[in-house]
Amino acid sequence: MEEGRRGRRAGALPALVAAAACGGSGEGRPAAATLPPPAAARPGCGTEAGSAPAFVALSRYRAQVGGPSTAAPPDRDEAHVAILHDRGDLVVRRNPFDLDGAALRFAPNRAGGYDVAPIGLSLEEPGLPLGVETGGARPVDLPFRFFLFGTAADRVFVNADGCLTLGEPDPGPGERGLGRFLGGPPRIAPFFASLDPSRGGAIAARVRADRATFTWSAVPGAGQVNRNTFQATLHAGGAIDFVYGEEAETREAVVGVSPGRTLAVTAADLSAGRPGDSPGALAERFSETEKADLVSVSRRFLAGRPDVFEQLVVYTTRPLNPVPGTLAFEVNTRNDVGGIGLPPGLDETAAWGSAGALASVVYMDEVDPYLEVDGFEILGHEVGHRWLARLAFRDAAGRASDALLGRGLVHWSFFLDSDASVMEGNRILDRGGGRFETVEIAEGFSDLDQYAMGLRGPGEVAPFFYVAEPDHFQPSRAFKLSSTPEVGVSFTGVRRDVRIEDVVAAMGPRLPEAGRAPTLIRQAFVLVADAVAPASPERVRAVARIRSRFGPWYREATDGRGTAESTLP
Repeated sequence: MEEGRRGRRAGALPALVAAAACGGSGEGRPAAATLPPPAAARPGCGTEAGSAPAFVALSRYRAQVGGPSTAAPPDRDEAHVAILHDRGDLVVRRNPFDLDGAALRFAPNRAGGYDVAPIGLSLEEPGLPLGVETGGARPVDLPFRFFLFGTAADRVFVNADGCLTLGEPDPGPGERGLGRFLGGPPRIAPFFASLDPSRGGAIAARVRADRATFTWSAVPGAGQVNRNTFQATLHAGGAIDFVYGEEAETREAVVGVSPGRTLAVTAADLSAGRPGDSPGALAERFSETEKADLVSVSRRFLAGRPDVFEQLVVYTTRPLNPVPGTLAFEVNTRNDVGGIGLPPGLDETAAWGSAGALASVVYMDEVDPYLEVDGFEILGHEVGHRWLARLAFRDAAGRASDALLGRGLVHWSFFLDSDASVMEGNRILDRGGGRFETVEIAEGFSDLDQYAMGLRGPGEVAPFFYVAEPDHFQPSRAFKLSSTPEVGVSFTGVRRDVRIEDVVAAMGPRLPEAGRAPTLIRQAFVLVADAVAPASPERVRAVARIRSRFGPWYREATDGRGTAESTLP
């Protein structure tokens, strides 16, 4: 590729900072060393930027989410930016789990909701194992009709993730947060969290004429070395008991009851009991840290709006990154594109409050670092993770190779001549004699990028190269496939040329192909604020400025082939 195909763009953060951004996975969650949890999360997607999150000691709070609130200003749109104010749902507060060894009774009240009070109960014998698989659910018939918020059921679904649901199971990946707790089916959640019974413990049921008890015994948290033991008992009269063992070691969970398909919840201190003045969902969210709840942000934003947005871009008024150690990240919620390394048929849009349009959520964290700069190298990087970067190719031996890939196998390799892609890699000059030098970084989307984005056909992608067996670095320090881009690094190695036909041979054709693939990405920019850090005029103006300038930047970065539209209806 020729040197200097693109000039450096104004209004961006320094490229070395931009290179610390993180990317997306493609399974409804940010990626990890290969691809993992948020949500589950992806370590290694950059270094932390700015100060550590401000942990505010609001471990006990009470708010009516989705209803009238004197604490939070109303949401509003300003300069085509949606400004959402936390009402106890958008920001996960630090609230350490305190129900170890406790027991609670949820009793129906006259308002149509539940009173909750501590009771003196101990764990019962577990009953018969159900064989619930990780991420799965099993139906259990009840010998009585059980009513939850007026919904009658003679069967419940026992979900691996610490809850019972009525009417339908709630299996699969995705964050076990307040948004899913509220937005899914009617739910009874003694300990709604990501649990992994495939690694130990058991889930069992004991059904009697007047009650049914469901026990999670020593079930580990997903990706954790711990055990969690708790029970939920449904009584024929409508009461619900939660009982906890001393072994409840996962510290992130939602506990409570929900009628399902709602945005409203009364947040409570369950260990202290709750008076009966709430007709709807009742819950306490436990967390060791403060962070943004992106599922709840998406659901709040999309409620009542046309379902036309393919991507949400979320900024916050203070550091609330739910993936520690990253500067920004992207989550894929839907994919119908083949040949780019994302799983075809991925569709978790319903959990995020969309009827099918939403494909991607970009989280940019605190807006304050962008008050004077646009940061398009970072924003463009995360927007690009809607499609990139996961391309393999067929090597000379006929094997699929991932030699083009670097960090987490979702960024370009340091040793790929990526034409200074914002998806990492470098523009690399072949100096001859087996010597190479990096000369530009983070300039825009390369021809190979645009192929994966559906903006170029395979015949429009010239051959490119990567450097194998790199050695003798100047400056003299270790560089790896996963190293962040850097200008002025020279090294020796073996040039390996790759054709787009080699990529297609390994990945299959990109479908829909260029000419049929959409060239427009419809975005919405969102600013999340709370009482700790309000949506000041300066912060709102910064997001509005970035929004208005990103469309022209994106068009230039895609050589005039792509369009980003972000006006709000």
